[in-house]
Amino acid sequence: MFNQAIIRVGIRYGVLCGVACFAIVLLLYFMGLNPFGDYGRYSFIPIPFAIFLGIRYYKKFNDTEIGFLRGLRVGTSVAFYAALCTSMLVFILTYVAGPELLQQHIQEMKALLEETREDQIKIMGERMFEEGYKALDSMSPSMLAADDFVRRFVGGLVFALIAAVFYRK
Repeated sequence: MFNQAIIRVGIRYGVLCGVACFAIVLLLYFMGLNPFGDYGRYSFIPIPFAIFLGIRYYKKFNDTEIGFLRGLRVGTSVAFYAALCTSMLVFILTYVAGPELLQQHIQEMKALLEETREDQIKIMGERMFEEGYKALDSMSPSMLAADDFVRRFVGGLVFALIAAVFYRK
């Protein structure tokens, strides 16, 4: 079950991908844009490349007859370490940058919710919309980092699934 080669490839490509994702977040921050809003999606671009490169590296140097499940494990490992590295760095950034960055993100989220209020109420209901709107005020850097981790990991799982199909024997 535990394969050191998979973990090594996951750490190598995952941490490199995490640093690349965070570099994009920093670039957006220094450009004056909200790195956690719509522009933050650009920081997801390195994830599929790292997953494909990680599985390709594993197939080339460790197991030339890689199967679907092993490819999925490699891709999941890369996605996990990329999401973990990026979310830890995002957590540090929100503390170093101060509360202004988090408040800017909260204000943009509230404005977005107000713009789509009617559609959101139709989907979720009035009570759930109000609870979600009030919950934005209590957002902390750790909540932001946890949300970032989940979004990156789930997105990475999708690409790991695609890459595992592509690289299977």
